[in-house]
Amino acid sequence: MTKMTKAIIITSSILLLSACSSSNEKEQAFITSKEQAKSNVSVTNNPFFQEKKEGKIEHLHGIGYAGNQNAIYFATHEGLLVYQNNKWYETISNKHDYMGFSATDDGFYSSGHPEEGSSLGNPLGLVKSFDNGQTLMNLGFYKESDFHYMTVGYKSHTIYVVNQEENKTLGQGVFYSKDDGKTWSPSQLNGLPQTAAGTIAAHPTDENMVGISTSEGIFVSRDNGNTFERFTRKINTTTFAFQEKFIVFAAVENDKPILIKQSLDTKQEEVLSVPTLDEKDHIMYMASNPKNEKEIVIATMNGDIFMTKNNGESWTRIASKGKINF
Repeated sequence: MTKMTKAIIITSSILLLSACSSSNEKEQAFITSKEQAKSNVSVTNNPFFQEKKEGKIEHLHGIGYAGNQNAIYFATHEGLLVYQNNKWYETISNKHDYMGFSATDDGFYSSGHPEEGSSLGNPLGLVKSFDNGQTLMNLGFYKESDFHYMTVGYKSHTIYVVNQEENKTLGQGVFYSKDDGKTWSPSQLNGLPQTAAGTIAAHPTDENMVGISTSEGIFVSRDNGNTFERFTRKINTTTFAFQEKFIVFAAVENDKPILIKQSLDTKQEEVLSVPTLDEKDHIMYMASNPKNEKEIVIATMNGDIFMTKNNGESWTRIASKGKINF
């Protein structure tokens, strides 16, 4: 096992992996340019979406504010769900198993597997959507690789993938691209502890900054993952999100969940309130609204989802045990 592979052992208990769908015989063409994407990229009044008034979110794979909208996207084993203006929406088609979902200012990047009955091949490789998942652009590795763990800078669009199985282009390890997957470079991961890792996240605007959460804290690299240094104190971190000048992270201390906002410049900590969680429940996913950094969404291991619009002073539960109508 290589040094890179040892360093990035991401457990299924942290990121909740799910089963994969089967391959399909027929193929559907991807779009090849942004101009071919659907023009209506809103959620409301878009025939691609319908309001979802009840149901359960299962096998959550990622959350984020895709397309620079005030809407939170949830990537699941059965497609995308969106929460906006106190309502839930689901797509009427393209309910793909989106893995490694990463929201950006112009859409989202992902990997994974096509929905059952889709004409797309399996796995999807690395894909990008400019229009809420109505169309997909192939950026490589189609029918070759499935990147369960990846991240993309919200505005920088620097892509990082954790490649667990060697393919024709990449070996095992962490690789990054600054040109939408045309060329790739390996991250050397020097300074990263030999321990299980959780979330990998890219800074929204700094094309060289990336972080990885571990049981020993969050480690940050300022040279695209070649060298890492511990950013937080030594603490069991479960997930985190970059803001422009801060890192907001969830951790477990004395067997209880905590939420901390820490300055990238001074490293000064601000402890945020945590909503009431069930015993032994912990925060597993997190996203911060780039348009309003006081707005943060968290999802827990037990399927509870909360949103704050005032930096944690108060929280609103928007899903309970995965149920969106409770």
